[in-house]
Parts: sequence; structure tokens; C-alpha cells
Amino acid sequence: HFPMLNKHGGYFLKLYQHRSYVIALKNAQTLNGMYIEGSDTGLSFRPYGDLMLLGGGGHRTGKKGGCWQELEKFANEYYKGAEIVGKWATQDCMTLDGVPYIGRYARNTPDVYVVTGFNKWGMTNAMVAADILTDLISGKESEYTSVFSTSRSILRKQLAINALESTIGLLTPTAPRCPHLGCALKYNKEEHSWDCPCHGSRFTEDGELIDNPATDDKKMR
Repeated sequence: HFPMLNKHGGYFLKLYQHRSYVIALKNAQTLNGMYIEGSDTGLSFRPYGDLMLLGGGGHRTGKKGGCWQELEKFANEYYKGAEIVGKWATQDCMTLDGVPYIGRYARNTPDVYVVTGFNKWGMTNAMVAADILTDLISGKESEYTSVFSTSRSILRKQLAINALESTIGLLTPTAPRCPHLGCALKYNKEEHSWDCPCHGSRFTEDGELIDNPATDDKKMR
């Protein structure tokens, strides 16, 4: 998830959140294995029993994207006769360079550790994180520490994009606003939620917290 301590680490600049979508198709052609397109906005395909799980339509949280409509359009074109029997969405933290932050929370917090920014590869990156944190906490050296260091260079194109989104969010004169750092929330009509394009916090229509880094519900009135 998104680190909540803003005083250290600068994660509010080094991370953003990205939503992705899946639909479950019945009576669709099955595959022997999992497949994914190489592009950032590509589709994924995986079998589950007699179902085909089609993923994609991703976008930055709080911004417009393909959503389920993109997947449904693809299914109607290439899986004619298939039935959509389920759909869902999720989001994950994305780093500036596509590599997770694993290690000490910040240089001046030697006994606090963080694991974030899995970039939607949680099952594999979680195993890497377990190895690295075990070594760090045990006082051992890990050959992978520098690769995943939380203090590595932030001079990436994505940093400018994150800063621009935060600036726009802070200067947009609308309510409601996110209790995390005050960015203007955007209404998500597909999921009936209020989403923050700055850092990805999400709230129900009544203001109940769904996703962090915000830690409190939002009073909508």
C-alpha cells in the first residue's frame, strides 16, 4: 500500500496509484497459461477453471481510462458469444522507475522499513522483499539492497508528472478534498466513489475511506 508517513521518505512524490480492471468470461476460448502484452496499457489473459480472465483498461487513479468498457469491447469483438459473469477492479502503487522501494523508510529512520511500489507484480516482488528485509533486520548485507533502495535517484520523467498532478489537484477550486494532503477529489461514476488523482486515496459516496494513503473518512457535507 501507499506509505502514510509524509514527514519522511517523500513517497507522496515518488509514488502514484494505478487502477486496473478484470472481467471473467464464460464460453470463451481457453488458454494453456498466462499471457500479457508488453505495453503499459496492454491486456492480460489467464484461465481459471472454465473461465477466461481478461485484464486491462488501466489508468492513473482519479483520471479517465478504458476501464471495463475497454475490456467489454475487446471481448465482444474477439470472444463472440462469451458471457461476462463477473468483473472487478484493483489498484497498486507505481514507482518512478518501475522498481519497488524495499528497505529503510528513509535515511534518518534506521529502524523503520518499507515495502511498496510493486507495480502490480506483488506475488514475485513480495518474495524479493522478504529476502531483503530479512537480511537488513538481521544486520546482513544483501546484494539487492542498492537496486531496491528507497534513497535511489528520483530524477525520472514520472517525478515531473506526479508533481504536476499534485499541483493541479491542490489548485483545483472544488470540493470535496482529500484529507491526506488536500487535493481535489474526482467522482468515479463507474464505481460510485470519490478518487484522488494526486495519491490515489478513495472514498465511498458517503465519505467512507476505501484506499489509503488517507487514514480518515471524508466528511462529504
